[in-house]
Amino acid sequence: MRRLILAEKFSAARRLAQILSEGTAEKVRADGSSHFTFSIHGDDVIVFPLRGHVVELDYPEAARDWTRTDLDDLIDLEPVREEMPVALHDALRGFADTIEEVVLATDYDREGELIGVEALETLRGRKPDLPARRARFSAMTPGEVRRAFETLVEPDWALAEAAAARQRIDLAWGAVLTRFLTLECGSGRQLLSAGRVQTPTLRLAADRERDREDFVARPFWNVTLAAGDPPIEATAVGGPFWDQNGAQALVALASLGDTAVVERVEHRERRDPPPAPFNTTSFLAQASRQGTNPSRAMLAAQTLYVSGEISYPRTDNTVYPPSTAFHEILGRMAESPYAAYAERLLARSELTVSRGPIQTTDHPPLHPTAAPAKRRAGLRSWVYDLIARRFLATLSPASVSAVTEAHLRVGDTEFLAVGETTVDPGWREILPDENPVSALPELRQGDALPLGEIRIVEERTKPPPLHTAGTLLLTMQRLGLGTKSTRHEILDLLFRRQYVSGRSIRTTAAGRALVDALAIYGPDVTTPDMTRHLEDRMSDIAEGRATLGEVVAESRHALHGVLAELRAHRESLGRWVRDATFFEKDYGACDACADGRLVRRKARNGWAFLGCSRFPECRQRYRLGPLGQRLPWSESEATADAAEIPSTAA
Repeated sequence: MRRLILAEKFSAARRLAQILSEGTAEKVRADGSSHFTFSIHGDDVIVFPLRGHVVELDYPEAARDWTRTDLDDLIDLEPVREEMPVALHDALRGFADTIEEVVLATDYDREGELIGVEALETLRGRKPDLPARRARFSAMTPGEVRRAFETLVEPDWALAEAAAARQRIDLAWGAVLTRFLTLECGSGRQLLSAGRVQTPTLRLAADRERDREDFVARPFWNVTLAAGDPPIEATAVGGPFWDQNGAQALVALASLGDTAVVERVEHRERRDPPPAPFNTTSFLAQASRQGTNPSRAMLAAQTLYVSGEISYPRTDNTVYPPSTAFHEILGRMAESPYAAYAERLLARSELTVSRGPIQTTDHPPLHPTAAPAKRRAGLRSWVYDLIARRFLATLSPASVSAVTEAHLRVGDTEFLAVGETTVDPGWREILPDENPVSALPELRQGDALPLGEIRIVEERTKPPPLHTAGTLLLTMQRLGLGTKSTRHEILDLLFRRQYVSGRSIRTTAAGRALVDALAIYGPDVTTPDMTRHLEDRMSDIAEGRATLGEVVAESRHALHGVLAELRAHRESLGRWVRDATFFEKDYGACDACADGRLVRRKARNGWAFLGCSRFPECRQRYRLGPLGQRLPWSESEATADAAEIPSTAA
């Protein structure tokens, strides 16, 4: 038999060929593409990489003129299938005549299933009756891959249709909304994009920023005590006080005493359960919390998956399936820098595994599948460490602490001091507490401690924090916005469009104006309700409860309604957005020439700066500070080659 195995990318094809051929595969380059060949058990095998999606959906050429195409017609227009790249499809057609079976070995999720089906459609266009089967695996380890090829199944046509529905729906919403906003609200060459996931996500960031701006801080007061040698800190019982007079009265009462008497000491045990396993969103949120860009973390995770070091990184699941080979994985990690933790877990008579709130049947939570590659450094090493430590923590016992509460009395005022000591670190040995509580000295009832300072501490209520990439990803997951594979890409898009900026995410004037105007004149575009409904309907396709045609028709009907609402308010919407984007770009008259304006631009290295609108006649420029303030251009920057400064506004 001559078999063709379709892999998603070159690195994945190489890994599969190495495993299945036991190292005997040969790389062949022909007609501009590379593949791998080997023979096993009398079969000739070709492993062919697809480079991601090999079919692009777009509208026919006649509908690509933005000004001449009616948007209602565009909504109902069926997109056309374009083979990309053509040479890859020619290579597939060249294989079709000689192969007897196709095996889809792309990533097992909606997108991976569709990628495999796209290539299969090209092959069956040449050979209609070509048999096809599917290899499903969640890790690129020899055992997992070989088991998958020993138990091949039918391709999941419904799963591929769900992904195809997403392509059609997202194309229509993005094209229609972006064309409308750009033509009605844009100025010049400015592109204003919107989408069924992008815009509700932008509103989440804008609403959090507005809540913070509208927040009115309230003052409150606590009374603290320092007593003993060495001193311990205690806080007055009954606080905080919303009236400063109450705090002052309490201090007056406390000043009647000359020692702090220990009235009673209470001991209790606190058990902190281990964290839930990582799914894609919680992994990316944690990476962001620790200072790593989610998209870069995802790329590193994908590389680790292909090299066989971690499980498939795109999953919603936070519950390990019963088939997870914990002892086998720990055995591999026993020959790694994590050996001490792994051996300690292997020595336990029973492993207790933590669970998260989301359970699915596709892929397990993220976990290591092998020891890390030796002599590796940089981001991939950091990502492996993040995933490995979380995995080990989920198998570890609870962290146990002894909490001590000492009730002190000074005059007629009661104070409380709290301390804790670790009894059993449990999972905290692997993931230490970032803010540990110190222990109290040995105290007994009746002890009299020398008084130190009694003081009033004024504090203010704090506004809600701005969203970060991590908190926004978790909020998107909770509200059903996007998928595990696309949420970080949506955030990247908002930054590229310059709708948001900063690690603590703030909306730009253009982003705020766009979402505020749409919230009034097209509210369905900015809320998660419609997006969540369409996501549920795409899941219905994957599970056989709906068809692609039915769901796309629902989406088109909803988009017609949104477009009608936007058109009814086009003048107000356009004026609102144009005014806001002008004031963001225009920073006033140029102070070096009579006719120019200082406008925001982008250098080729991506940095934003202020430059004169009359460039190159006027070369006045300033650096932009983190809050948009104007800063002087440094001497080295002032002498830079002017060719590095584009003349179009950013």
